[in-house]
Amino acid sequence: MPARSAVPGIRVIGRLCIVVTMTAPDALARLADDYHAWWIDLLGEHNHIGGADATRWLLERAQLGPGKRMLDTGAFVGASARSAAEATGCDAFASDLNLDFLAAGREMPGGAGVRWVAADSGRLPFPDGQFQSVWAMDTYISVRELSRVAAPAEATLCLNCEVPTDARGGAEAFIDEWAEYGWQLAGHKDMSNDATVTWRTAEAEMVRRRPFFEDRYGTRPYLRQLDMLMSMLLSYERHEQGHGLFVFRR
Repeated sequence: MPARSAVPGIRVIGRLCIVVTMTAPDALARLADDYHAWWIDLLGEHNHIGGADATRWLLERAQLGPGKRMLDTGAFVGASARSAAEATGCDAFASDLNLDFLAAGREMPGGAGVRWVAADSGRLPFPDGQFQSVWAMDTYISVRELSRVAAPAEATLCLNCEVPTDARGGAEAFIDEWAEYGWQLAGHKDMSNDATVTWRTAEAEMVRRRPFFEDRYGTRPYLRQLDMLMSMLLSYERHEQGHGLFVFRR
C-alpha cells in the first residue's frame, strides 16, 4: 500500500512521489498539469535520484550556516535550496532557465527564503567566487562554471549525478576532472542501485497506469516518455551508466 505523504495530493511509492493532481491544487500540481512530464508526475519536487533523503545527505556535509551563500543550479522548483535555507539559515539561491519552474518554487513552502534567478547553468550571471556551496542535482553540469562561481577556498561542491562506469574510466575519471579545478573528494555515496530501482519503478507505474498517462499526455508523447524511461533503465541494468552523490571541498 502506498505510504502517506505530509504534502496534500502526494502519495509515495518506493522512491517515487506521485503527484495526484486531481486533489492537489498547489504550485507543483499545477506545474505537473501544465507540463505533462513523467519526471514531474513521478518524482515530485525532489526530482533527483534519492529524493529528499539524498538532499539531506548532502546537506549534512555541505558545511552551510548563517552568513554563507548556497547556489542550487538547474534547480527546477528549488527543493534543495529551500531545504538548505530552512535547515541551515544560509543565504540560498536557486537558478533555472525555466521561469515557470522558478515561479512554482517561489510559491512552495520555504520559497520566500530563497532568491530565484533565471539563468543558464553553463553561463551563470554571478561574479567569480560568490558561493560557499554550489549544488547540481541531476541536472546539466559545467565543471568550469560551477568552479568559477564557488569560493576559491573553504567551499563545498554538492553533486547528485550520473558518473562513468568502469568501462569509461570509472568514478575516478570523474573525480580527477574536478581535481583539475582544485577540488578534493570529501564524501561519496554510490546511488547506482537507487537509480536502477527508481527507473524500474517509474516504468512499472507508467505501464500500470497506462490509461491515465496516455489520456494525460496523448498516445505518442506517452510512448516517447515510456521509451525514454526504458532506455534509461536498460543503461543501468547493463552497467553502462552509474550514479552517485559527491561532496568536494577546496
